[in-house]
Amino acid sequence: MSNKRQIRFLKALTLFNASHKGLILPFLPLFLSFRGFSSVEIGTILGIAPMVSIVAQPFCGYISDKYKTIKGLLLFLYFAVIAVSFSIFFSTSFIIVFISFIAFHFVMSPAGPLLDSMAIKSLGAKKRDQYGKIRLWGSVGFAFTAIVSGPILGWIGIHNIYILFWILILLLISLTLFLKDNNHSADPVSLQGVKEVLTNKGFMLFLFLCFLVMIPHRMNDTMLVLHLEDLGATTFLVGAAWALAAFSEVPVFYFLTQKILHFHHLFLLGIVAMFFTIRWLLYGFIESAEWIVFFQISQGLTFGLFWLVALQTAVSFVPNHLRSTGQALLMSTCFGLGGAVGGTTGGAIFDTFGSQTMYQLMATMTFLAMIGIFTTYKLKKLNDE
Repeated sequence: MSNKRQIRFLKALTLFNASHKGLILPFLPLFLSFRGFSSVEIGTILGIAPMVSIVAQPFCGYISDKYKTIKGLLLFLYFAVIAVSFSIFFSTSFIIVFISFIAFHFVMSPAGPLLDSMAIKSLGAKKRDQYGKIRLWGSVGFAFTAIVSGPILGWIGIHNIYILFWILILLLISLTLFLKDNNHSADPVSLQGVKEVLTNKGFMLFLFLCFLVMIPHRMNDTMLVLHLEDLGATTFLVGAAWALAAFSEVPVFYFLTQKILHFHHLFLLGIVAMFFTIRWLLYGFIESAEWIVFFQISQGLTFGLFWLVALQTAVSFVPNHLRSTGQALLMSTCFGLGGAVGGTTGGAIFDTFGSQTMYQLMATMTFLAMIGIFTTYKLKKLNDE
């Protein structure tokens, strides 16, 4: 397969892999409610997902590196997703659905970092700055699916959500068959090599700083809908908020991937933290749902820019034969651990102090993170001189 064709299939896979999130995130809670689960049960089921990915993503990244295949692992994971989803879609037992969702997220969450790893490997060192032009299709897929799924489910019924989900997974399996495993290092992978990654002080420090920035972001992911409802938002505005955020990432991924390579990663991470601080301050003081939805366009310059910086930096820290492991560690730190801490902390603050105070505290957290990042950047520059 030519490299250009490989890239085209990776773009399509990135689109459909994000599309399932555009279906599950907004509509699975509605499906579970339709099936008779209480809000506490739904929160418990969905809340387990970030903690599962903390283990699943590094584990699958290591397996991919050790056996030098991404294609084979992706096919196994997608078939496993279909198998475990039966219990989620057709059981009314809380215990069965809860356990099934743990298994579901264990096999579904590693797909994103594995596709990122294959994209970086397929591009090669000379074209690594083109990664954003692949990743932007994930934003398109999420936004488009979030918009069109509502009317489709309104027509076929929320109880038939599994039809849309299985169509998306079957499309992913079909596209994965056309991929080619390539650019794998001949170096053997062992647990000792993974230990070297975990003991890389520079990489661990960077992951910790990313974790600090991502906690408030994951709080927003969990609580934004409730905040908008408090401000009187309609269901249309809630859907528009998700879609606008996703679409705002597209120009950032397209135009800024090459430019960020000219700056130090800690400097750029500090800039991202500054943008996040401004964003959360606006959310914390604006009392109009319409304006909050409008300011979702800042998702591009906050999360979009963050992910470009984080992924390119992770790639530079780890050796080629452990790239999938390194990217999975980044993913599990930002979305797994960050999601677990952000979700639980955000819920507690929201219930105790209200949504606007929550966003004001989030702005304070990212401001302190920004100070820490720029201080670390300054100290590193002094040590290098």
